[in-house]
Amino acid sequence: MVFVASSPFYDGTASYANLTRDSLALDGMNFDQMVILDGKNMDQCEELMKNADLVFLAGGDTTVQMEMFEKMNLREHIQKCKGVVVGQSAGALNLAEEVYSSPTPDETAIKRYWKGLGLTKINIEPHFHPENDDFIQTILLPDSRTKPFFAITDGSYIIDDDKSKTIYGEAYLFKNGEMKQICENGKSCKLNVNKSK
Repeated sequence: MVFVASSPFYDGTASYANLTRDSLALDGMNFDQMVILDGKNMDQCEELMKNADLVFLAGGDTTVQMEMFEKMNLREHIQKCKGVVVGQSAGALNLAEEVYSSPTPDETAIKRYWKGLGLTKINIEPHFHPENDDFIQTILLPDSRTKPFFAITDGSYIIDDDKSKTIYGEAYLFKNGEMKQICENGKSCKLNVNKSK
């Protein structure tokens, strides 16, 4: 298991990595070895990607994480991974071909789009709160006119493989300035999104 950090030198990465590994073990997914990939060992990125059964991209600051990915050339090296790739929060956003990252209320001028890892064409808005009408009206709906994305609540997730793309749990489609709920808690639905890999 390779746990890819969200920041090159964050002291809390080991705690999050251990928690993730222990959580997976509760479901019977045990790994002989776990390696944290961050700023201290990014020169090993290519070899780690080749040998990983699971690559877990952590959550955190999306832009800081992508800058680190660029430095370790992860976009190229992750293509050599024959295992499963999982992205959480920022890690899930950065899996896309072209990343969409919504700003927080005090970050309205930040860059919203950049080149991601290229493993999926799916863009997500994680940690979505459908009751947050002001954020929806002022940020998400206008941004959806530029690029569609799926907003998912905590606990929801998307599986994108070579055969299908399926969303599990509460989710909404933002497209052309409109918002539509497409899945509910406890349910799943297929997505019609082409994958580029």
